[in-house]
Amino acid sequence: MNTEEITFLPTDFERFSDSAQTDSEYNDARLEVRRKLDQIGKSGAQELSKSPHLLVARASLHHPHKFNSFRVASQRAYLSRGEKERQKLQTLLGEEIGQDLDHDYIHTMLVLEIDHAGLKIALRIHPKAWWDGENLKRQLQDEEVRPSIAKTLQPLDGYQLRIHDHRSSRDCTKIDDLELVEISKHFTPGEHWFHVERRIERDELFVTSGGFSQRVVAEWKRLLPAYRVFCWHSTNDRLFA
Repeated sequence: MNTEEITFLPTDFERFSDSAQTDSEYNDARLEVRRKLDQIGKSGAQELSKSPHLLVARASLHHPHKFNSFRVASQRAYLSRGEKERQKLQTLLGEEIGQDLDHDYIHTMLVLEIDHAGLKIALRIHPKAWWDGENLKRQLQDEEVRPSIAKTLQPLDGYQLRIHDHRSSRDCTKIDDLELVEISKHFTPGEHWFHVERRIERDELFVTSGGFSQRVVAEWKRLLPAYRVFCWHSTNDRLFA
């Protein structure tokens, strides 16, 4: 399938209805969704990777499994740090502590997620990626750095910042220095997800009109400056410096 021709149809969303989530008869149908996600992810990783921030793309499981509590409520394509960056970070963390780096999803990620209601495009820090979370929290606690982080988030019209499963969220365009101070107070690296996400309903033109995959990559590109802030790197190191 040509990446430019990929789109999600109404039937793709139905594969995540309550009755279908635990039904293995939908595995082949969800595999079709996974292949679409995989192609979009690889296209995004190729377009957005720029040294020293190189990305690798993966797609999540399409069948009920112990890993997903035997329920496929959604599927995702996610882009995370490439092998060279992982090796550099693992050397600093040590082999035992850095083992989680081998898992593609235990990182800061750019995400495209599909469920029954629609899509989410997101930037997320996994709870177990404490090296990224702690590095970000220390940046948020630096009064000289916070304004630049706010300026990175403010152009993200349509995106909300949310900590873990908290009900409340913050409009990224309105985040300022004081908001970041409050966010830092409620974010515990190693325990909490950190989300910057946009919800898109399944019947919106973003989904139903041509050029879908290009729009997804364009949204990831909008998130890329924030990704580079959220991700530990030698250029923003607050852990080892």
